[in-house]
Amino acid sequence: MKNIFPFLLIIFCVSKVICQSNFDAGFLPKIVLSNKVSDKINWVNSIESRAIVYDDNYQFSHNLVDVSSILSLKTNLNQSFNFGYIIRFRNEEIIHRTFQHYNFVYQFSSLKIGHRFAFEQFYQPKKQTTFRTRYRVSLEKPLNGERVDVKEFYIKLGNEYLYDFKTNDLEIRVTPNLGFKASKRDKIEFGLDYRLGRFIENATKNNLWFRTTWYISID
Repeated sequence: MKNIFPFLLIIFCVSKVICQSNFDAGFLPKIVLSNKVSDKINWVNSIESRAIVYDDNYQFSHNLVDVSSILSLKTNLNQSFNFGYIIRFRNEEIIHRTFQHYNFVYQFSSLKIGHRFAFEQFYQPKKQTTFRTRYRVSLEKPLNGERVDVKEFYIKLGNEYLYDFKTNDLEIRVTPNLGFKASKRDKIEFGLDYRLGRFIENATKNNLWFRTTWYISID
């Protein structure tokens, strides 16, 4: 039960949305390419776009593009470390980000529970380097049987907390997804990405993204 406890915050997050008018919505399409370099090392590259289809001014806008590269080192069956870099193109800005992840996964029959601790550094010209930390817990379960086979569906639920040291801002994310394993080398997930920001300031900002992610293995 302690692993599922963070999801209880969903109820609180929804109540905050109802009371706030600062709300954006849009799409987050993403493609992820992974290559198994060795038994313990994976190289993962991705590109993600963000388009706003609704905001307080009812305007459509293309918000940003993220291009990332991650080297994942598996230390044992359940644990791994990620070291990555992201370049973000947002309007006229270019933002560089480096990050480090520590991941561990528990497998209970058909239920997979994952934890991730992360540290991030943001670099921009003529601006001070900023730092952020985050924690995510996720649950994944096949809809049929004890494992996800080809042409089968699964569900994935995520709950994440992000803290920005510069702004003293806490952001909470809730991400329910429905996945489909199309083949041995690719799968696709559809879902929502709800974000509640400016939580500590009590001036909350709400974002709801419709997310589509295509995972492709090129081993």
